[in-house]
Amino acid sequence: MTEAPNSEEQEIAVITLESEDGHSYDCEMLDRFVFEENEYALLLKIAEEGAEEELEEEDQTLVIMRFFHRGNDYVFQTIDSDEEFEKVRAFVEEKVEAERAAMESGQ
Repeated sequence: MTEAPNSEEQEIAVITLESEDGHSYDCEMLDRFVFEENEYALLLKIAEEGAEEELEEEDQTLVIMRFFHRGNDYVFQTIDSDEEFEKVRAFVEEKVEAERAAMESGQ
């Protein structure tokens, strides 16, 4: 996973996604990575701007999407293949566990 600069002024990347039913929701981009020659983004669904309350823990959904560049824009795609999704999910889980182990060992 990518390492974030150690700065309090770091800008948070917020992506607006639209679901199949036409509902839009905002996600914070937590990480982007390459796996098996494709680029992916790890996103966290966040409360909509102006919402009175933060999302409840059960509504804080992690989303993994494939993305690519088209001109100056990013295009996000759902991962339709169950096999591809399971491989990417396992890769993310391994990276998280490795980072957790490194933090616990003081590295």
